[in-house]
Amino acid sequence: MEQNFITVFTPSYNRANTLPRVFEGLKKQTFHNFEWIIVDDGSSDHTQDVIRGFQEEKPFFPIISRYQENSGKHVAINRGVELARGEFFIILDSDDTCTPDALEVFLREWEKIPEKEKFCGISCRCQDVNGKIVGSAMPAPYLDATELDYKLVYKIKGELWGMTRTDILRENPFPEEEGLHFYPENIYWNNLGRRYMTRYLNVALRCYINDTANAITASKRLDAMKETFFMRVHFINECWDYAKYDLPRFLFQFVGLSRDGLTYGHGFREICAVPNTMFKRCLAVLFYPAGYLLYIRSKRKVK
Repeated sequence: MEQNFITVFTPSYNRANTLPRVFEGLKKQTFHNFEWIIVDDGSSDHTQDVIRGFQEEKPFFPIISRYQENSGKHVAINRGVELARGEFFIILDSDDTCTPDALEVFLREWEKIPEKEKFCGISCRCQDVNGKIVGSAMPAPYLDATELDYKLVYKIKGELWGMTRTDILRENPFPEEEGLHFYPENIYWNNLGRRYMTRYLNVALRCYINDTANAITASKRLDAMKETFFMRVHFINECWDYAKYDLPRFLFQFVGLSRDGLTYGHGFREICAVPNTMFKRCLAVLFYPAGYLLYIRSKRKVK
């Protein structure tokens, strides 16, 4: 295998109509030494037919497809990492596309990093359909930082997209809990950032397309609240050392803890016992009424 072989990975669930957009973007790449792995997460549309059509076209890159029962994106990512032959792993969602030079830029910038063993990969900004970077301004052409530093110390907002070392992903798979169809990716990347840095580029290589036909419905959003409960717990118990940089954001986690905890089926005592210090448990009690009101409001929206 040639050096710097890349795996581009796409998890897909009922996205037969948007997958061709991903395919067209990959065919335009200026860097050619990559494979495309698609894990179909239990689609009920004609996704499999669409993928077979891609393979029959025989592009310059191999296309590997696997089907799994609907288990969630995090499980699909783990399957993709198991199949990956690339030195680097890029998750390109099934409803987005990227610039023609995206893979080439990632590798070029990776080669500029002197102490590569300290880094897990490269991340870049995202752009809208008009080519405008989504999010707040970045202070330099690039920034070497941890995930939490980037978001909470430098306070840079906006969705990111990146290339990660496959060996690190293999050593650190996403947790697979039975019945959990959505694992908050923030938890995963924050934890990885405790051990590795990322080089953040102030360029937009991924085009984020707001496809209203695939928007999350109110009922699905309510289901997601059940599982973002884990994210609230993560911020409160594992990231509290960053609260000094963005206290309002951390205090809102207590509101979300009660709202999402109630949605998840937990009671008042269970929710207020979750924080790992007495001080934080007092905050959970203090902000419980606000979370309760949001919980009632959310239930009314889905009726």
